[in-house]
Amino acid sequence: MSAPEPLDAYPLRQALLPGAPGLPVFATRGPVDWLSRPERYQVVCEGRGGRIYAASEAALEEAQQVLQDAYGTQLVLRAPEVHTFTDPAGRGPFEPVMFLRIKSPRDRCVGLLRELAKRRVRVIEQDVRRDDLVVRAEVRLADALGLAATAARLTNGTAAVWIWLSRYEAEWPPPAGAAP
Repeated sequence: MSAPEPLDAYPLRQALLPGAPGLPVFATRGPVDWLSRPERYQVVCEGRGGRIYAASEAALEEAQQVLQDAYGTQLVLRAPEVHTFTDPAGRGPFEPVMFLRIKSPRDRCVGLLRELAKRRVRVIEQDVRRDDLVVRAEVRLADALGLAATAARLTNGTAAVWIWLSRYEAEWPPPAGAAP
């Protein structure tokens, strides 16, 4: 695999277009530092438009809210995209694999575990505690989109979900016996 690009740390992208002529945020190229939180997302001007580079779905939603608060209807948000790239060595497309941690009350976790199975989540560990179940797992970003909202719905808002980028992988799920 080639050397990582600086923006590979942001596996979720969303194009921005000015909804009004001459929107000043897009006047120059490069990061818009005052709109960005580099540990979570970057807002980058790319000529006529721009792009949000987000570390997770929650970070993307935060950036969208910041932009909506700043520009309202002057800004058009395109559909989010999962960043993938092709390995120059020919090992195929690499896609983001996210680390997932969910804490849910034990009496509300049955539907949540079914949902994880439907999303091709690879469970690393299930820790059953007195009142809670903690699941540590890995999942493709494409399969994780919407998971936090679904977990909230399935558990009446009692589940806590954390998702962050683990790595980029060429094949998912990895072959049996392969090291993560």
